[in-house]
Amino acid sequence: QFYGIEINDFAVTVAKTALWIAESQMMKETEKILLVPLDFLPLKTNAYIVEGNALRTDWESVVPKSELNYIMGNPPFVGKKEQTSEQKKELMAMYGKGISGIGNMDYVTGWYIKAAEYMQGTQIVTCFVSTNSISQGEQPAVLWEKMSHYGANIIFAYRSFVWASEAYEKAHVHCVIIGFS
Repeated sequence: QFYGIEINDFAVTVAKTALWIAESQMMKETEKILLVPLDFLPLKTNAYIVEGNALRTDWESVVPKSELNYIMGNPPFVGKKEQTSEQKKELMAMYGKGISGIGNMDYVTGWYIKAAEYMQGTQIVTCFVSTNSISQGEQPAVLWEKMSHYGANIIFAYRSFVWASEAYEKAHVHCVIIGFS
C-alpha cells in the first residue's frame, strides 16, 4: 500500500527493504494477537518504489490517484543558488511562463505544484517536509499564487525547526512541514 518515487537507485533498495522489515514486524505483532502463524515468505513486494525523477514522472503511472488518500514526502532541499541548470528548467516547466520570481524558488516547491496538479478532482491530502525558506520572503507569494490555481488550501503547518542529520558531516537544515488539500 506504499508507493514512492526516488531518483537514487540505492535509496530505492533501502526503502523497499525498510518496508519489508516493517511488514515483517507487523506480521509478528498480528500473529501474537490472532494466535495464528502467518506466512511471510517468500518475500513479495508490496512496496512499489519506482526509480525516477519525481518531477518528470507521471504520478498516475505509479499509482492511480483514485486509489490514493495521502501523499507524504521529503523532497530535495535545493536552494536557488545550488540548483543545477536542469533543476531550474524543471521548476520553470512546473510554474509555466510569465510568472516572475521563479528564479528565486527553492526546488522543493516543484513538488507542491506537481502534487496540486495530481490532486485535482480528489480528496487527497498532501504533506511535505520542506526548507523553511518557502515560507519566507517572496517565495510564499509566488508558490501560493500558483497553488491557488489548483484550489489548494493549507490545512496544517508546523513552525520552523532544525533538522540535524545523522550523517558524519551534520547538516542543520531549517524545515517546515506543510499539509494541504
